[in-house]
Amino acid sequence: MYGEFAGVCESCGHHFPLEYQWYLENIFDEGSLRFFNTQIVAGNPLEYTGFADRLRAAREKTGYPAGNLTFHAKVNGIQIIVAMLFADFRNGTVGAAEGEKFVLACDLAKRKKRPFLAYIHTTGGIRIQEGTFGVTQMPKCTMAVREYIDAGGLYIVVYDNNSYAGPVASFLGCSPYQFAIRSSRIGFAGPQVIRETTGIEIAPDYHSARNALKRGHIQGIWDRREFRRHLHKALMTMGSPSLYYR
Repeated sequence: MYGEFAGVCESCGHHFPLEYQWYLENIFDEGSLRFFNTQIVAGNPLEYTGFADRLRAAREKTGYPAGNLTFHAKVNGIQIIVAMLFADFRNGTVGAAEGEKFVLACDLAKRKKRPFLAYIHTTGGIRIQEGTFGVTQMPKCTMAVREYIDAGGLYIVVYDNNSYAGPVASFLGCSPYQFAIRSSRIGFAGPQVIRETTGIEIAPDYHSARNALKRGHIQGIWDRREFRRHLHKALMTMGSPSLYYR
């Protein structure tokens, strides 16, 4: 029943977190998903103590080698390329593997002249255990996005749950079309980081989607029950005539 209501309270409209699998099964056309670059595996290039075991546990838990799922999909027959950062693999953090998969997906969307959707189930930022290898994913992915947009691509970002830090400040935040699922939280530094670095307690709704909309960070707030409809509408009303279906 919870999934049937898209994790939304029928009384107050609050959007509770949903597993990433729900989106794979309910947003895209049935049978249209085709995953690619599944051979790219998240690693421990700095041999950070104990981190190899944590990555192994994440792979066993999810069945995926990295925290970014890239795949072909269709929305009412429109073919798109999708990159999904999901919470179950190291809280959706981005390391060298996730960044490489994002860039390759972006390049594929550019070659195929297809819309590119970055759905952010959750991201906890750049994977600090990879040091500079992780940090360099921000400019690397941003440049890939810039080249895709300059080539006439349609880049859409949709945030859900908790979306913070480096990815939001770089390759996600540079999208001209950013939307958030109602009740999601978006920002550069999370509440705990702000408290520890500044000693300031922020307002409970500081990172709310509504405040992000007021600040001009996002262009709209979507009800999760209408995700598929809103996405299709965006695909039909935005973007360049150079896209294959225009």
